[in-house]
Amino acid sequence: MGRRRGCLWFAAGTFLAILAGVLIFVTAQRVTQAPVQVEEPPRVPVVVAARDIPVHTVLGEQDVEIREVPPEMVPEDGLTDAKDVVNQLTTAAIARGEIVLRRRLISPDYVGPRAAFVMDPKQVMIAFPATDLLTSLGIVRPGDHVDLMVSFDFGKANPDIVTGVNTLTVLQDLRVAALVYEPGSGPEGEAKEGPTKPAQSSGAPRALLLAVSPQDALLIKYFRDMGAAVDFALRSPAAEGVYDLVPIDGDYLLQNMKIRWRLKE
Repeated sequence: MGRRRGCLWFAAGTFLAILAGVLIFVTAQRVTQAPVQVEEPPRVPVVVAARDIPVHTVLGEQDVEIREVPPEMVPEDGLTDAKDVVNQLTTAAIARGEIVLRRRLISPDYVGPRAAFVMDPKQVMIAFPATDLLTSLGIVRPGDHVDLMVSFDFGKANPDIVTGVNTLTVLQDLRVAALVYEPGSGPEGEAKEGPTKPAQSSGAPRALLLAVSPQDALLIKYFRDMGAAVDFALRSPAAEGVYDLVPIDGDYLLQNMKIRWRLKE
């Protein structure tokens, strides 16, 4: 009887050992066959060019797309929201798939030292000394529109004619692209960067930059070189079109100002 019971215990132990081995084997198989879970690195959205974009292009929604990239691939001024890109003007060409950088965009209505980027390609920029009273007082600001007035004796242009001094508006509705100040000076002590960095002194501007047609640029240079007396008139922001003006000379004054006169004896 005792021997029989011992055999039963031995058989039961053997069975349990085999069962444990089978369970271990099955578990090991499942572990080895289970797919390895690889933790993907974090990614962030960024705006990239959907096509090759030339310089001086106003960007639309179709020009850009959002792409997920590792954070270390995004430059410091890389843009992540398409709203910051649409309707902006490119200051450099952007290749397809390239991340759009803030420093390569500018607002189309920008005024300031980089105004050349937003100019009409058919215009040029000309610097005009800020010697007129209106500009020297600091009243004119970038983005303003002005009229250019001159007083000039046209007899200087042709010695065979006598005209006397004429005062007239030579050009109307000129856009002031930027103001340039002496190094270390600027308007009202405002802090700025670049060519318009203000200075701590009077703040008087040195020159104003005008965006004009190439032909108008030549006309302005002519009057400057001939020594014409120049002044600017500041336009209202609501002003539209050009004014119908009559040049002023001696005859105009005699006829319209009711000035009494007599011939020399």
